[in-house]
Amino acid sequence: MYTITRQIQWPDGNKVVEISKGGLDYTNPDALVPAYDGEFEEFSNPIEAVETAIEICRQWRKNGGKGAMLGIGATLGMTLPFDTCSFKDAIAWAKEKIETLKTCPHCNEIMEGSSEFWHAGEFTENDFYPYDDGPEYCSKSCAEANSLYQ
Repeated sequence: MYTITRQIQWPDGNKVVEISKGGLDYTNPDALVPAYDGEFEEFSNPIEAVETAIEICRQWRKNGGKGAMLGIGATLGMTLPFDTCSFKDAIAWAKEKIETLKTCPHCNEIMEGSSEFWHAGEFTENDFYPYDDGPEYCSKSCAEANSLYQ
């Protein structure tokens, strides 16, 4: 999960659109009030997160955020300024990152951050098979659809 915020980093005052690993609880504190679409949203797809952050950064620059840059990082719940990067470097990072993420074999949606996975087969009122060795799906409907194809 990736969250986008705009920050004025302390102590140097750099303007940074941060792409933080983790949910809202893992962004740096003192984020600016949202002014652009996509701020404070959570993204499972790093490419979508970077594309949104680039658009926010461009808009911020047009509206007085001269010198605004992108930053990618993980706070681990602490306060950590992110190193900045170019748009090109951020896109390359996102493309590399997406290759490592687990996806649903039926719909190809990213499953990172989910604590529950579904398995194909017989469905009971429990519907969750954490002990099954088969492929993991993002939802009951994807697991059922896949079992219909087999």
